[in-house]
Amino acid sequence: MTDQRLIISNTGQLITLEKMTDGYGFIRKLYDLILIPPTVLEELFQGQFVSAEAYLQHYAVADLLEVVEVNQKISPELEPLDIGEQEAIQLALQRGLPLLIEEEAGRTVARQLGVSISGIAGQVLKAFQENLLTAEEALNKLHELFTSRRINTRIYQGLVKTVRQKG
Repeated sequence: MTDQRLIISNTGQLITLEKMTDGYGFIRKLYDLILIPPTVLEELFQGQFVSAEAYLQHYAVADLLEVVEVNQKISPELEPLDIGEQEAIQLALQRGLPLLIEEEAGRTVARQLGVSISGIAGQVLKAFQENLLTAEEALNKLHELFTSRRINTRIYQGLVKTVRQKG
């Protein structure tokens, strides 16, 4: 039996997936489950949906997103961050799993605590390197991230160059 492919996510990266063309479909190629703390699910549906269930049904992700309680006290280093980031980083520490996070302050603290981090652009590159996306698909996704201002020019140009060299 194959081990499940798991990752933890903060709210921002899931919002990015919502807005991308087939964003959740793309991330399913890489992961069986995305573990999120309860606060992240609350942040996702607030203001748009009447309930968490409505959000999960709308995006057809009830089988992809799994809410997991944070069992440990939040590390003091995390206190300056918002509660969703705190819980996501703590959950990544608790489970020893990589974390999808885009906010720079959260990324910095997560790195300092030894958490492996990535953004959606990094996941596009990973999917391309694992032959789960063609070069054209990867370039289209990177362009979409760039034009929606989810990645900056430097990151975009660097990743495009990498894909073109290997594609």
